[in-house]
Amino acid sequence: MKSIFAQDSRDGSAVVTSGVADLMTSLAVIFILLLVAYVTRVQDKHADPARDRVIPTDMTPSFAPPLEAKRPSVHTITVPDAAINFEFGKSRLLPAAESFLSEAMPHYASIACGPAEQEVEAFVIEGYTDDLGDDIRNLKLSQERSFAVLVKSLEVIREKLPWAYECFLRKATANGRGEQNLLRNDAGQPDRDKSRRVMFKIHMRPA
Repeated sequence: MKSIFAQDSRDGSAVVTSGVADLMTSLAVIFILLLVAYVTRVQDKHADPARDRVIPTDMTPSFAPPLEAKRPSVHTITVPDAAINFEFGKSRLLPAAESFLSEAMPHYASIACGPAEQEVEAFVIEGYTDDLGDDIRNLKLSQERSFAVLVKSLEVIREKLPWAYECFLRKATANGRGEQNLLRNDAGQPDRDKSRRVMFKIHMRPA
């Protein structure tokens, strides 16, 4: 029995390590985009207005349609289902999920609340279910799961990255999406295992 438990422990550790590595790749990309947006905004703020001033040669009034407001871009990160998973019909985080969040969330908080904090509008945790069961029950269950992830994330950040806690608390929200956006396999049938998932969405402020 001891060898079985040891193997399970190694497998769980491998899942967490693999999940964190995958998310770190996404995190690196997001960090670069945030850095570029931050530098661009700073440069624009300190640009010389006279340099870009255009003196019109035609004094005839012109009317241009109002510019459409740019919607904030959203960076979506799908958390590996092996890293954050739940027992059927329950919202309690399993040990592997707690370990994953303990490692991953300080990195996300440092990005959302670091030097480029002003570029991040919101950090959204979305929970999804499969299509089994009642629609309303699934919606409630997905909300409970996403909230469980949020609560654990805040606990981890308060302990490991206290300076970012208040900032992350303001930016983070948990949304339950129920069975919306079901994932499907190659045959077009619902992939229920993959549909039970959690996603992180980082909403950027419009430029």
